[in-house]
Amino acid sequence: MRERDARVIAAAWRLIAREGLGALTVKALAGEAGVAASSMLYTMPSHAVVRERALEAIAPAIRQRVSGLPAEPAEGPERARMLLEALLPLDAERRLEASVLQVLSASALTESGLQPIWREVDGTIRDVCAQALRARGIRGDVVALDHLHTVITGLTTQLMNRGDDRPVRWAHAVLERALGG
Repeated sequence: MRERDARVIAAAWRLIAREGLGALTVKALAGEAGVAASSMLYTMPSHAVVRERALEAIAPAIRQRVSGLPAEPAEGPERARMLLEALLPLDAERRLEASVLQVLSASALTESGLQPIWREVDGTIRDVCAQALRARGIRGDVVALDHLHTVITGLTTQLMNRGDDRPVRWAHAVLERALGG
């Protein structure tokens, strides 16, 4: 991705998280990205393209974060916890990403162009859940994977909607229970 495109996508993420999809005007996006509004037609020719590119950026961000985890421990409950915590909005970067994912997930219900992109993002999240299960020695158990995937997506929503007021100890307890601890 070109540096300018990355700036525009980062600006779109900030606008979506801060003000919602209605804030994604050409003028606001250009201002947030620090580019000329007239040049936006070349980078992001429509609002639909902006939403698609914003959603497309999430799966690679997750994969990069997971691949950046320490190699050790390679398996066991601590590895599973590390993998799953990489999905949860426990810092500013992941809260921003989760905000965008929540908003655009809702949009994907009615925007057919977002649906395959949402499925890729959701598949990436599911893959990380499968890695966490494998770290615990669980392989091929589709119900366990469905359960963990559902817990992680629900936990993400709860963490986002409850805001920063409440300490996240409760989320760690839920995660521990989901991991069978």
